[in-house]
Parts: sequence; C-alpha cells; structure tokens
Amino acid sequence: MAIVRQAAEDHGTGILIHNDAQHFSAGVDLNRFADFIAREAWGEMDAFLNDFQQAVAALKYCPVPVVGAPSGLSLGGGFEVLLHCDRLLTHANSVLGLVESGVGVVPGGGGVKTTYQRWFEATGDADTAAWETWMQIGYGKTGESPEQATKLRYFRPGHDETVMNRDKLITRASAMIRNMAPGYTPPEPPKMTLPGQAIFAKMDAFMADGLAKGWFKPHNKTTAMEIATIVVNTSSDAPLEVTEQDMFDRERAAFLRLAKTPETKGWINAMLSGAAIE
Repeated sequence: MAIVRQAAEDHGTGILIHNDAQHFSAGVDLNRFADFIAREAWGEMDAFLNDFQQAVAALKYCPVPVVGAPSGLSLGGGFEVLLHCDRLLTHANSVLGLVESGVGVVPGGGGVKTTYQRWFEATGDADTAAWETWMQIGYGKTGESPEQATKLRYFRPGHDETVMNRDKLITRASAMIRNMAPGYTPPEPPKMTLPGQAIFAKMDAFMADGLAKGWFKPHNKTTAMEIATIVVNTSSDAPLEVTEQDMFDRERAAFLRLAKTPETKGWINAMLSGAAIE
C-alpha cells in the first residue's frame, strides 16, 4: 500500500506496476486482519482499508499513464491495484481475480466498485451489472487466461494486452507507457447507478435455495448478501446514483460487518493455519 501511494506521488513520466517474483501478488497479508479481529480494532481496520482505497484512487488519477504488468497469481488486494491501472500487459500464465469471499470477507480496495463499473458500462443495465458482479465475486471466480478473464471484465481485449514471453513484460510495458504519455489525461470519475432492492430479493432467494440443496454453508450466504449490499440499493426500489467514493464506503462497511462475525474470524484463522474451513 505504501509503495502504491509513493508511486502515485512520485510518478515521473509514467508508472509501471510489476513484480519480478514468480507471482505478482496473492493479496493482502491475512495476518494483519487476523490481528485487527483478535483485538477488535475496528477503527484501525477501517483506517487501513481507507488508506488502501485512497492509494489505489491516487494511482488511478495521477497525471501520468499507469501500466500493470503481472505474471502468475494476481489475486485479491494485488489484483485491486491492477484494476486501477490504465492498461494491463499480462503474461499468458496470469491468474486474475477477487477471491476474498473464500475467507468470509469482501474485496475492500475498489474491487467490487470497479467490477460493477465495468459491467455497468458494458451492459448499460444496473440489474445485470449487479447480478454479474455479485455472482463472480461471491464465487471468487478467477480468469486463468486472457479469454477467461475477458468474460469477467478483468481483461479488456483491444485495450489490455498479453505476452507469451515473461522476459518481455517490462520492455513491452515501458513502450506502452511511452506511447501513452504524450497528451495523456487521467480518466474521468465514473458515473454509476445501483439497482433498487428487488434484485436483492432475487439474490437472497438464490442463496436460500443453494443452502437448502447443500451447495453453500450458512456463512457463504452471509458473505454473499454483504456483497449484495455494495451493488444494490437495499433501502428502496428506486435506482441510486453513486460516486466512486460511495462505492468505496460501501465496500468498507460490508467488510467490517463481516469481520465482526465469529465465522469470518474462524475462516481467516483456518486459512492461516492450513486447517479446513468449517
């Protein structure tokens, strides 16, 4: 997070987001959240998430082009950084996705926001955008190829690019930045509309049916319905106009509500210890 913020503040003529390790990032360290939960340090957790959100927003709106060049795993918080880049140049083996639901939380660094934004822009329909976002984040779907990631709106053909040779990532990404730099302007803040609460009932019914059939654990439903609170106006049948900051706030609120449940605490501790998630 500190590196992302520093890059946005000391940006030079362009920013290349890359990791020379085998994997770009498997996400934020769960030990940090386990500590927050153990101490019931909810204010600290909220501040941590807000700092992350503001860091990726600063990256998105800095006055120079930003290119992400990942390889291997790019999951969770690491992928949220990439979602705020202007363009991606991915190695062909890259795995892209938001997997936080697997430990009973939601993406808290703009992942839900950006996924919803892309579905909304692609379909022009708030109900469709909410449902698709909810399904893929709820299931923790990942794109294990550019083709799979395209179906999730995590890779944009004709905008993002891919390379077969990992050794060419930095060279190609640097060239992309140089080509984008002349006359570059940051993106405009998105305009999004969330659907009214009718679709929330559809989501609830889907999860109830899945519970009855043994597809899900009870806490899967709790987690899924918190994801729904981010992408649906749960207080009215009317559509709701939201800003990017509104969506950040909704993510943090959902994350904190889940973090306060004993089930999420148990799931995170099980993941850290290598035990089975109950």
